[in-house]
Amino acid sequence: MKALDQLERIKRMNELIKAERTGTPPEFANMLGISESHLYRTLEELKILGLPIGYSKTRKTYFFERDIEVILDYSLKIIDGQKMKKILGGLAKNAADCFFLRVSDPTFINGNLRKIPNNTFY
Repeated sequence: MKALDQLERIKRMNELIKAERTGTPPEFANMLGISESHLYRTLEELKILGLPIGYSKTRKTYFFERDIEVILDYSLKIIDGQKMKKILGGLAKNAADCFFLRVSDPTFINGNLRKIPNNTFY
């Protein structure tokens, strides 16, 4: 359930950044149970999506540079093979094909048309 772990981590990051209680980058990474380099990669991906994340050296915390609300919601639904074939027109070979779609086309993010890197999954 790696994908669910990542989504939960992003929700936790949002909570800590919004409360301005992240601590330094090493402390923040430790709170999330990830490496510091993984933290920096994730923060960069969130910034690409349009989140205005800054860091204050004096307060030693990440923060949102403007007042925003981030809502991350997801659901999990189990679909059997026959129903999946009907939904996808018989294109999927197995259930794993349906979990994530590669985003490669221009996408609206925060009302702006932006291109997301081809190797990013959402």
